[in-house]
Amino acid sequence: MTGHPSPFRVAGIRYLNARPLLAGLAAGIEAPFPYRFETGDPADCAEALGARKACAALVPVATLPGLDGVELLPQLGIACRGAVESVLLVSRVEIPRIRTLAVHSASRSSATLARLWLAECHGVRPELSLADPPLAAMLSDADAAIIIGDPAMRERGRTGHLEVDLGEAWAAWTGLPFVFGVWALAPGAPTGTRELLAASHAHAHAHWSELVPTWAAAHQLPVPQVRSYLERTLHFQLDAADVEGMNEFLRRAGAAGVLPG
Repeated sequence: MTGHPSPFRVAGIRYLNARPLLAGLAAGIEAPFPYRFETGDPADCAEALGARKACAALVPVATLPGLDGVELLPQLGIACRGAVESVLLVSRVEIPRIRTLAVHSASRSSATLARLWLAECHGVRPELSLADPPLAAMLSDADAAIIIGDPAMRERGRTGHLEVDLGEAWAAWTGLPFVFGVWALAPGAPTGTRELLAASHAHAHAHWSELVPTWAAAHQLPVPQVRSYLERTLHFQLDAADVEGMNEFLRRAGAAGVLPG
């Protein structure tokens, strides 16, 4: 067909922790340009933006140094000020004895945070392997595993192994919040993209009471757990402390040589 411009692609993370940022996009709110909203794993979102297959994407913070020319929307992201509940290091052995680490293949920021914390706080630099849940499979050939997102929320407190909440570990180490993901815009993103992303988050607040049960059902988690997680554990409007935490993470990870290649 002619006369109809191709829609711009907007990529969002498919986990529960991103739902409040993506609510309006998922509902198809209006924008001054045609767009197509899609979700995927964190790594997929970064790859789409880096390849300029998306005009905007919710990307893992650890991927930012490798995303040349992108512009951040620093007011919105996925962050915590302590325990995060959905990013766990699970180990069959004591932390100093970890020699092999299974990394959830969807992860970027969480994997980088785990490697940084192990190296700088415990002097441990394990051999890495990519793996996907279930956790038992990840641990079948590794001393420890990093599990993120919805699978981590289901496993938390039930693994029978040593569990480290990496949001809590970061806060104890640095005293700073941790930002897992932020919106980033590709060069040439259409006018109105920033406003669209802000409106998407505002849509979540306007429809919060009806969206939380819907999200809980979609992710097969109890409503009280989802409500607490999204209202108390995480925050989505970033402030100066969050930006400081993000920059400090990138500085430390870069110095330690653990940023994604």
